[in-house]
Amino acid sequence: MQPEISINYLAILACVAAGMFVGFLWFGPVFGKAWAKYMGMENEQPGSMTVPLIIFAIGNLLIAYVFIHGIEVWRASSWGLSPDVSNMVLVFNSALFTWLGFFLPLQMGRVAWEKKGWGLVAINAGFDLVRLLIFALILTYWR
Repeated sequence: MQPEISINYLAILACVAAGMFVGFLWFGPVFGKAWAKYMGMENEQPGSMTVPLIIFAIGNLLIAYVFIHGIEVWRASSWGLSPDVSNMVLVFNSALFTWLGFFLPLQMGRVAWEKKGWGLVAINAGFDLVRLLIFALILTYWR
């Protein structure tokens, strides 16, 4: 038996837009100075943002597209079973476990292999968790 996965492509595009907005806030006015310090970029002049923003948008698109598959597979009804957990439980479980198993370990690797500080891990991993929670809200409620 295979799960029945329904994908709302407009919701995926909404996730991309939301990810761009949250990223602008997170790495701009909220944590921008601290992030630049941890990255060793506090004295650099900003250059063209076109290519980085395109890459970031593509990354958000890939995350949302793969994430919707994970969310749908965690729904009992996609397997022909019932009952489903509440949407909020699905939002928190899908975001938290995806973050805990995939995003956080990658950020921890930055400490182990790139000699980055735990402050940078906290900023980046915090962004990843907030982004996943927002994506999960959009993808769960806008089916």
